[in-house]
Amino acid sequence: MKTSFQLEINTSLIKTFFPEELIKDKYKILEILLEACRYILYNKKVATARSKFKMILQKDKMSRLFFVGENKIYSIVFPFNVSQITSDVILINYKNRFDIDSQSISSLLSLLKSPTISSDDCLEFIDPITNYDQNLWATLRDLLTLEVGYVRYDKDAEGYKKAKEEGHEHRHPLNHLDVFYTNQATFKLGLKQEQKDKDVIDLMDRNTDCKYLNSR
Repeated sequence: MKTSFQLEINTSLIKTFFPEELIKDKYKILEILLEACRYILYNKKVATARSKFKMILQKDKMSRLFFVGENKIYSIVFPFNVSQITSDVILINYKNRFDIDSQSISSLLSLLKSPTISSDDCLEFIDPITNYDQNLWATLRDLLTLEVGYVRYDKDAEGYKKAKEEGHEHRHPLNHLDVFYTNQATFKLGLKQEQKDKDVIDLMDRNTDCKYLNSR
């Protein structure tokens, strides 16, 4: 079932969804995903054309969250089911077996932020999980192996200016897509013009015509 809605991001949470540091690991992406779920559950302020920061959920053939900011739009996969019960009540669950509510979000975030999750000793990681419901562990396991589908659009005037001064502006175009998030995997795709949120959504929407790359 198709689901699509937009929420304005409160000023107090801009740094949560647009962290100052670059996103470089899956833990940070999962943290953002879970905080986005909390925001969807408890915030009802619909984004308008004037909203500078907004969150867009698109569920159809694709299932993605889009975070729209000033000169920056990024997207990650949204692996959960969403049910709009009433205009004010939304339910989120995972595989129809585990409710994503405030308590489960806090539990998952606690595990993700725990130092034991990156411990070399597997028993240190297992120990805190035994305190939680079995379905929570199954959900966490799936999230840790999730293909997050990270793509970011930037209009980066500062980076482009610096690259141009150094004589290689085509390595850092003014408008570009960054695909993936780790240094080993990421790459840029230059874009000839500025992109709006509708353009980025259309680029990833499997129900619309594909875009084509023109080789130089």
